[in-house]
Amino acid sequence: MGVRAINLNELKDDELRFRILAEIVGEDRAPKRADFSAIAKKLGTDRQSVAYHVKVLVKQGYLRALTSGYEPTGRILFIDDEAQA
Repeated sequence: MGVRAINLNELKDDELRFRILAEIVGEDRAPKRADFSAIAKKLGTDRQSVAYHVKVLVKQGYLRALTSGYEPTGRILFIDDEAQA
């Protein structure tokens, strides 16, 4: 089990699962509650699809489910090469 790097600027439309992951993880990478309806609206899909993909992300080890929400594990590294320091 290694680390997967995801370039946020090169995600294709068919990579919905990683778009959902990016929405949940956010900028601060802190544990948070995920509003599946809000994520679905932002990404143009339905709440059930978001819930399914989150369940798969937990099973694959990209997210850890906590009582306070979800947090990223060390299995993923997001790259945003458009961000300026």
